[in-house]
Amino acid sequence: MTDPLQRRAIADGVWFSCIHDPKFYHNSISVTLVTPLEEGKTSAAALAAYLLRMGSCRCRDMTELERRLADLYGAVLDADVSRHGEYQLLTFSVTGADDRFALEGESISRGCAELLGEILLEPKLEGEAFPQEAFRLEQQYLIDTIEAEINDKRSYAAQRCTYEMGRGCRFAVSRYGTVQEAAAVTPAEAYRRYRELIATARIEIFFSGCGSPAYAEETFRHLFAGVERAPLIHIPQVLPKAAEHITVLQESLPMSQSKLVMGFRTGLPTARRARTAARVMTALLGGSTGSRLFANVRERLGTCYYCSARINLLTGILLVDCGLEQKNRRSLQDAILAEIADLAAGHITADELEHIKLAFHSSLCSMGDSLARLEGWYLSGLLQGETVTPQQDWEEIRSITREEVAAAAAALTLDTVFFLRAEGKAGDGDE
Repeated sequence: MTDPLQRRAIADGVWFSCIHDPKFYHNSISVTLVTPLEEGKTSAAALAAYLLRMGSCRCRDMTELERRLADLYGAVLDADVSRHGEYQLLTFSVTGADDRFALEGESISRGCAELLGEILLEPKLEGEAFPQEAFRLEQQYLIDTIEAEINDKRSYAAQRCTYEMGRGCRFAVSRYGTVQEAAAVTPAEAYRRYRELIATARIEIFFSGCGSPAYAEETFRHLFAGVERAPLIHIPQVLPKAAEHITVLQESLPMSQSKLVMGFRTGLPTARRARTAARVMTALLGGSTGSRLFANVRERLGTCYYCSARINLLTGILLVDCGLEQKNRRSLQDAILAEIADLAAGHITADELEHIKLAFHSSLCSMGDSLARLEGWYLSGLLQGETVTPQQDWEEIRSITREEVAAAAAALTLDTVFFLRAEGKAGDGDE
């Protein structure tokens, strides 16, 4: 990437960012609505996002929408619902070829921006509601998606542990809501939630790729000039820095392999360097095949099928998740706690620290190979109140010392242990 992020406000609470990289032959335009997670509203927001991707008042069906995309030289439209800390993110994107490849000199990027703005601000409606037939299809799709989450037992166990640690906090709310919530939403309620989001959500627009962002910025500046906005001021919740006691929970499901998740409080480091040290510590603990949990707990002791660690600095939670035989539960927990204690004591060799840093370097170097990854990188930074390039991040990572890693490990306190016990056998997909 040749230039750092360029960002400017184009309307009240609406930001336009550009990431320029001439090595690509295409451009991506994305619009992300950022809103606090809130029980009772997440399903309606997710349904609105899925309905918007079905077309607009000018593209009344998928055939017309596909024709528009084909006219834009095979541009690709996508919509996604995700979660980032206490936020629900609704992202709409169009990826298309750069203008220099247009056969008749037309602007592909302008066409993509206009189509994306049309989908976002001119939805198909029946009165003051989304179309009934399309709504029912998307509602059933959302319900099926929520119900299917339990099929990935590893992900389900991690979600259950996070939920227990986040009771009373927004970050514990599912990005999709619950089955009951999704089933209760009506076409009119989904449309009202959509209108609320357009008026109050923080909106981050990205143009990334090899082309000029001028047409896209002009298009969205004009579109949002006609939108009445009252952006919501989000006040982050106060999260616990340390565990007051250990909560132990257990469930049973038909599967062939038990799951263990140990949830730790991180101490919520606020200084950027301390947060970077916590990331390095997590990688050293269980972030790669060179980590302590893989080399010692899985390979040397053989107490589990897999064992890894991940950290979310927005929620202040580090999760260690494992697949195991039930008989190894106690020895596995003890081994994990022993590795954390060893890190906290500063027993870290220069070679293993360098190995982990090189893994970060490899990942950060490949960041520029994907426009989607670059946008995700910068959006995540913006939501955390900081914008650094992958290169700047690497410069800080490689300067992190053994003492800083040990301090990050020493700040960990065990909060919740969630055990998903295997009961009988299950088919494929239970892992």
